[in-house]
Amino acid sequence: MRSMTGYSKLNYEDENYVISMEIKSVNNKNLTTKVKLPYNLNLLENYIRAEIASFISRGSIDFRIEFEDKNENLKSLKYDEDLAKSCMQILNKMEEDFNEKFSNKLDFLVRNFGVISQKDLDTDEEKYKEIISLKLRELLQDFIKTKVEEGNRLRSFFKEQLNILKSKVEEVKKLKPQVVENYRERLLANVNSVKADIDFKEEDILKEILLFSDRVDITEEVSRLESHFKQLEYEFNADKDSQGKKIEFIFQEIFREFNTMGVKSNMYEISKLVVEGKNELEKMREQIMNIE
Repeated sequence: MRSMTGYSKLNYEDENYVISMEIKSVNNKNLTTKVKLPYNLNLLENYIRAEIASFISRGSIDFRIEFEDKNENLKSLKYDEDLAKSCMQILNKMEEDFNEKFSNKLDFLVRNFGVISQKDLDTDEEKYKEIISLKLRELLQDFIKTKVEEGNRLRSFFKEQLNILKSKVEEVKKLKPQVVENYRERLLANVNSVKADIDFKEEDILKEILLFSDRVDITEEVSRLESHFKQLEYEFNADKDSQGKKIEFIFQEIFREFNTMGVKSNMYEISKLVVEGKNELEKMREQIMNIE
């Protein structure tokens, strides 16, 4: 089990590069990824997104890199010699034509004709990809560890809550036979109190008890709850990368069965247990939304 909440940071430096990476996530229905890169790594954005998606299936991800190529400053500028010569010829010709001297032709060339410019760093993509890929995988592996650690904490919490829910349902099962019996006793008491005035047939009383029994019967709800509990228990014990959506679905079904029991209940003690069970479910709701 993995939480959608996680964080990891990596710092690395060697003779060529200085790298800082950071990734963090919060819960989200699907996978959304925000990537912040320096200009010289922009061409790697799609690769980085795909790599993150290969490790993570759900959550809102924020990822950033700070990157320095120590050798880049030495080779990041280029000099366009042909352009410089052509421009200089034109400037010389203009001096002849107008009999006017430029005060600083070289400065004018550099400032206005782009004879010195920044290199196109596209060709460095593969070179940078190797080191970025290596460090990104290290970061993601540590990131997954933090998500698993949080997932294990959630697993313990869910198991405790599941045991509480099971105990509530067991108490309901014990009380269930008393619902109809209590109604039968109340009905007979009412019948006896007015028997002198009205002639009640025993079969009519029996029909009324059977109809009531059918209306308040929660056998199916209890059975489905026990089945859902087994499914949840299996999911809580399973080591899967992505199981949040399935657990959310089972949880919704459990909540629905508790609601139905509450509607059908005609006994204070059972209604109280249903309310207590729903309170425990509310404690679980937000945390369940945090499972990847």
